[in-house]
Amino acid sequence: MFKKFVIAALVFGIMCLFPAVFAIAADDSELILKILIKKGVVTQQEVDEMRQEVTAEKAKAGVKAEAPKSLEDRVASVEKDLASKVGLEKAASKLKIKGRWAAGYYDSQEAGSFRSGSFEVPEGKIQFGFEPDEINKVIMRMNVNNATAQTPLMDYFYVDSKVSKFFDLPFEVNSRLGRMKLDFGEETWSNNPVESVLASNSAGNVAGSDEGAQLSGKFGKVHVLGWAVSVTNGTSGTGSDTTTPKSFVGKVSYNLLDPLYISGSYYNSGRLKASAPEMSIAGLSTLPSGATDWERQMWEADLRYDFEKGKTLVPAYCDSKAFIRLAYGQVSDDVKEGTAAERDFDYGFVEGTYNITKKIYASARYSIVDLDNSTTTASLNSITANKYQRYSIGAGYRWSDATILKLGYDWNDEAGSDVSEARNDQLSAIVSSQF
Repeated sequence: MFKKFVIAALVFGIMCLFPAVFAIAADDSELILKILIKKGVVTQQEVDEMRQEVTAEKAKAGVKAEAPKSLEDRVASVEKDLASKVGLEKAASKLKIKGRWAAGYYDSQEAGSFRSGSFEVPEGKIQFGFEPDEINKVIMRMNVNNATAQTPLMDYFYVDSKVSKFFDLPFEVNSRLGRMKLDFGEETWSNNPVESVLASNSAGNVAGSDEGAQLSGKFGKVHVLGWAVSVTNGTSGTGSDTTTPKSFVGKVSYNLLDPLYISGSYYNSGRLKASAPEMSIAGLSTLPSGATDWERQMWEADLRYDFEKGKTLVPAYCDSKAFIRLAYGQVSDDVKEGTAAERDFDYGFVEGTYNITKKIYASARYSIVDLDNSTTTASLNSITANKYQRYSIGAGYRWSDATILKLGYDWNDEAGSDVSEARNDQLSAIVSSQF
């Protein structure tokens, strides 16, 4: 057995030495031949004869003999290979990949979406970022929620440019061109089961993405004043828009005190004709029944206060001791042509989170959507109602810096003329992560 072990070790050692020997032979074959001739292993005549035989065999096989490369050619070849490798490394360093995902179990009452209980993948995003230079950055994000093909599959696709750096301005100004998330309100930046403290969104859940152009910027360093304005196509769906006026979004934010942040947003869809706007609220984006031309206007005010403010403010990952945030907004769906009545409603929420430890937190939220006309109903969160309220509680365990376990429960309450309350309360147990 010992003999077999020694033989195996020798074979392994020889195999390890072969690549090194071949590498040396490839680069310094002439030097090795001179050493062999000097030691008397072979003669110069034998070497010349062998070369002639190899040349003759190549000629017979139709292979042209290559002239030996000069030292300058070999150096140039090595430099070319190194430049190619450096170029690839630089390109790779400019490409950034990140994403987020969430999966879990949902169970609702009989009128809810998961009355039999269901395993779901409610969140799946993969983002590619490429920075060709120090001013521009290209962002492309893919949407693979529930691990199925989504419409649109291309969630975002835009180019960010540091305008202030290009023009050497003393304050920050950035531009964005392409398909992007509309900067309206605050929940819109965390209305997903990964970044939200709860597994669910508020009843209002204002959200929208559109193709267009945006300018944004900031003034100050301590009490920062932020602003953003955008002009986009306005109508829902991706692609060109040639039939309706463009929509407008404007937003101003300010750190009134270090732990106190406030913002105000305004949205105008422009005349939509019979189309739906990109900006939805409570899932409602359809035109009022009987309208042939309409326009949606919205405004929202937000406030957030952090206790023992931390450095990370993304709700689910926030390292403040606690925070509370409020939102209130109004929507006006103005009918320009047709027989439908105008549709106006208010919405809002109050949300609080307390970090019991660095790992464990508890959170609660109350949210509401309320149509002003008590006799008007609409499909709010897929439920026909005049008023929709949601009471949400939850807890989270930060398994790691990137992964969180979340458990939550939602009580949903609907009301309105001739509307029966639907039994659609929901239990959610998920794991979410980002990379």
